[in-house]
Amino acid sequence: MENRIVRLGDVITANYGRALPKKNRVSGKIPVYGSSGVTDYHNRSIVDGPAIIIGRKGNIGSVFLTENSFYPIDTTYYVTREDLKDLDIYFAYYLLQFLPLQEMNTDSAVPGLNRNNLYSIPVKIPDLATQVTVANILQTIDKKIQLNQQIDKNLLKLIDGMFNRVYLGSDLVKNASKVKLSSIIRTKSGTFNPKKSSEVFVNHFSMPAFDATRFPIVDAASDIKSNKNVVEPFSILVSKMNPDVKRVWLPNTSKELLNVASTEFLTFNADVPEMQAFVYAVVNDKRYQTYLESNTTGSTNSRQRVLPRVAYSYEIPYVKEVAQQFGFQIMDIIDMIKLNKEQNQHLIRLRNVLLPKLLAGDIDLSNIETVMNNNA
Repeated sequence: MENRIVRLGDVITANYGRALPKKNRVSGKIPVYGSSGVTDYHNRSIVDGPAIIIGRKGNIGSVFLTENSFYPIDTTYYVTREDLKDLDIYFAYYLLQFLPLQEMNTDSAVPGLNRNNLYSIPVKIPDLATQVTVANILQTIDKKIQLNQQIDKNLLKLIDGMFNRVYLGSDLVKNASKVKLSSIIRTKSGTFNPKKSSEVFVNHFSMPAFDATRFPIVDAASDIKSNKNVVEPFSILVSKMNPDVKRVWLPNTSKELLNVASTEFLTFNADVPEMQAFVYAVVNDKRYQTYLESNTTGSTNSRQRVLPRVAYSYEIPYVKEVAQQFGFQIMDIIDMIKLNKEQNQHLIRLRNVLLPKLLAGDIDLSNIETVMNNNA
């Protein structure tokens, strides 16, 4: 395919989002987009989809696509079909993902993306038919990823319903005494010290990795600058930072590499898979999330935390035999969630391999199935 080289500003107009303080928001179904994605919901929109949202302040260079009406706040730019010249909106979405926007910070205090700098980026643009073909290929992968994510959400709802009906609804549990989580699981994990370790690479469960993809990242041990917690085969990770944002991680641990996690995650360690499944149901329950949110320390929303001893002190009615039986009942569901996550990890890797090659015109589109199979 033949590409023409233009400045991004020749084919895209980026509009400024509009301020919407929390005190002015009215509860509704319209997503409010900030530079980190959907941050809230409002009762009215100011932009119709499909549209692209770009992080302007804070999480600069983040790129989101929505098909629906929304409200972009003033930490973002937004782009609609009407803001594009000879450019397919879905191709534009993938093009913006490919560009090094996160490296274009122009503000030392609060990271910022200057619109003129954005417009000055040179880009290669193929003809419109090729744009549509490229976007369709990448969308096929993304739609499968989204389907797996929706299946996992539904499975979590199923676990939640079963937890309330099967476990908490048991007559034995109704009459049972409450115990602290710390009496059910082990809270202590081994410590990974990168300065003393002989490991070359580690499977790293970091906060940025969770927020970006929900997958750990393989890091060189020498690149890790602080101690980490060792993640065991039947661990659950729960973030102690800003618990108003739910971060509960069911780890897909590596058998080849040492698994380590940020100390911003609390470790809930079980000895057997059925107890891991049970604890996963407990910490995913909205009552536990409400408990964490109600017991934070810190004066600012950006750095509120829950103390480990508080997180582990949550009390539930507990009967070991019933908990184990319930854990066995949901283990197949847990395994399905893990399989979906693994498949999504492979799909994201495939997309990330194909994205730059497709945008650069390095792949023969008539032979795309062979290319995808070779990279799967």
